[in-house]
Amino acid sequence: MSAFYHFHWAREEHADCLVLMTTLAGFVQQDFMEIVDRDLISGNPYPEALIVIVPADAASEMKNALTTMIGTQALLRLPDDTAIVLATFDDRGQIAVGASDILQGNLKLESEDFSSIVRAGTLHLVTSREAVLEAPPGHHFVHPRRKHSRAFLRTANALIQGEEIGFLALVLLPYLGEVDEKVWVDSSSIAALVYAAYALKGRLINKISCIQIQSFLSYEGVDRLQIQDPSKELVLISASASGSLPEIVAAKTRLPESRIVTLFSTSKKPSGTVVFDARETIRGLEPLMLETFEATQCPWCRDGSRLITFVGDQFLADAAVVLPYTIVEAAASPALRAIMQKYRGNNAFGLRRHPEQAGHGLFVDLQHTLLANGNRAAISKMVQRNIPASTSHILPTESQDSERLAEIVADEISALGLPRPEILSSKSAGTATRERKGVVIVAATLGSGQSFQDASRDLRTPFRNLPRTYFAGVNKHSLAEYQGTLLKDLEHNNREHKHIFCVVDALTLPHENQFSSWDKELKFWRKVKADLPKIYDTKKVTSVIERRIRILLRNLMEDDFFLTNTAGHPLKLRPSFAFWDGTYQTDVIKQGDVFATIASILESRRKPSKAKGSPELAQSPFHLTVLSSENFTRFNDGIIQASLLRAAFPHELNYAHTTTANHSAKIGHLVLKMMERHAENQGEAVLEFLVALATRQMTLATIDLERIVSFPKNKLPKLLAAVLPYVFNDEPYAETADSETEVPA
Repeated sequence: MSAFYHFHWAREEHADCLVLMTTLAGFVQQDFMEIVDRDLISGNPYPEALIVIVPADAASEMKNALTTMIGTQALLRLPDDTAIVLATFDDRGQIAVGASDILQGNLKLESEDFSSIVRAGTLHLVTSREAVLEAPPGHHFVHPRRKHSRAFLRTANALIQGEEIGFLALVLLPYLGEVDEKVWVDSSSIAALVYAAYALKGRLINKISCIQIQSFLSYEGVDRLQIQDPSKELVLISASASGSLPEIVAAKTRLPESRIVTLFSTSKKPSGTVVFDARETIRGLEPLMLETFEATQCPWCRDGSRLITFVGDQFLADAAVVLPYTIVEAAASPALRAIMQKYRGNNAFGLRRHPEQAGHGLFVDLQHTLLANGNRAAISKMVQRNIPASTSHILPTESQDSERLAEIVADEISALGLPRPEILSSKSAGTATRERKGVVIVAATLGSGQSFQDASRDLRTPFRNLPRTYFAGVNKHSLAEYQGTLLKDLEHNNREHKHIFCVVDALTLPHENQFSSWDKELKFWRKVKADLPKIYDTKKVTSVIERRIRILLRNLMEDDFFLTNTAGHPLKLRPSFAFWDGTYQTDVIKQGDVFATIASILESRRKPSKAKGSPELAQSPFHLTVLSSENFTRFNDGIIQASLLRAAFPHELNYAHTTTANHSAKIGHLVLKMMERHAENQGEAVLEFLVALATRQMTLATIDLERIVSFPKNKLPKLLAAVLPYVFNDEPYAETADSETEVPA
């Protein structure tokens, strides 16, 4: 907090004027010096001019202090040619400067300049305090009058620090009456501003100001407005988006326009008196964002955008709404169905532990898919459409699949009757025996895009602005903003024609394809192994745990993705998978095929697209989405249930909120049934559910967790009985290691 509110004002002759304003009657030198010393504008260590605005009763003291500081460079470190002006304001908020108040340099200020300075200071306050709330993507606001907009001005955000309230008090002075006794406000959040303005006015006219302030609670309480004496009562509205509240107040009170004052307005047709027209001065927002619409005419509602409501007289955003989402058959796009028809059954998908981060990434083996002879036509088509005829070189990224794909691309270029490009080594991208005309960078699979970015840097000098084509076999990346940034970086080519990016097959997956559940599972099994009570510490249980730990320490392939059923058999897919086209042989389908499909569907539901406004699994401060319990009952194959548990984010499986109590109860009931029938198909994924609960990948309400852990352990195999207590307690065996009852093998 400071004694001075400061900002910058630009004018043609003086581009960067530093403005300091205070409402205090005394001069706080330390605050003044600190602001001037720290001010840096566009790399220039000095402002073009220094303008100090003070109340009339502080002018004499401030003038003497500034004159002394100007004579002592140690106190005011500004060049001799920097204009320094002292301006004063009176009880009506009129700012003026006399000839003797130009303390250094030369700067002429007119009344319109001071109006411009006040607007600049108000704009700085509104923007720096983020008084304009912008709805997150896929959301928009509904106002108290049920009108809709994408942005909303909340005055309370600009009333945080004392010096900022003081500045707005100066702004408000011209609109106050001479004999006001009562001020009606639409929100209690601006009461401090009203008190500050009348206290400042009273001090400047040397009269104690006794003002009564009463809130009529905006639209909800307009009927409370009971004006007794229009000459002594004022209505102050914090902000108006549509202009309807001032109109309603005017109709109710019959007050003249000068007595109905709106502090901030974003309305195209404001009514009453407006202090600050936010629509004209707030830059950087699309005009449509501040536009208000009736619900039936709302363009965002038509695009599927979700509503954010306001509550209370200060218009605070309502509490978050939790919504369930059920996956339907249409969630699998035609593109996903096509790529899975090509890749499934070829052992194409695996999980690789990240060397530095906690998590596993999905990788794609192209040996029996894209690089197989039967899929050569897809590569040939991409070459014909995207590779320039001037291509002289091909640079594969560091992998055997990329080198193989580079050879295929070179062969396809040659088959078009063009010279076969020279294939460079990723370790010596700058060396070439042939004249450089254009280069193709080839990556078999593309995740984060780091390999393409590295190649781009390596080629910047040897190939300069020559045509560059980025050719990927499989793009396994999400639709997130990062992907768009990557494309812009790769395509950028200064003022030359853009570089080209193309991909044969695309699979939507989370950024860097990171999935954390296997890493959490590894830590869990290590803990279980260390904590295991003697009653469960059998050779059979220990061997199962140790084998699973060994699996999790290497790349996961084939049917090692998920935990087995209680008989030790891997989870298998049964016929008629809703998200695939055509028939398939169940014995050749691997767990990675199903997991990749589910992971891609979930990620596509998290990201917005041009076809729909708000994605089904979108998260924001106002809306949370969880996977409905219906997903686990409709898809009763254990392998599909396990894929949902592993591919979902923990917040999408968090059912502890009171609004999702019914989903928590249904999943709790499902887990109990699975434990009862653990030896049947209905319970084949029971261990996956218990580990998901134990590792907090999934969270249920406390009452449902208690129901699950109360299941009789003597009816379960020892491994399930050992895991069950972790569902509710992170340290279940800390004190009860010897108190367990005997359970069957």
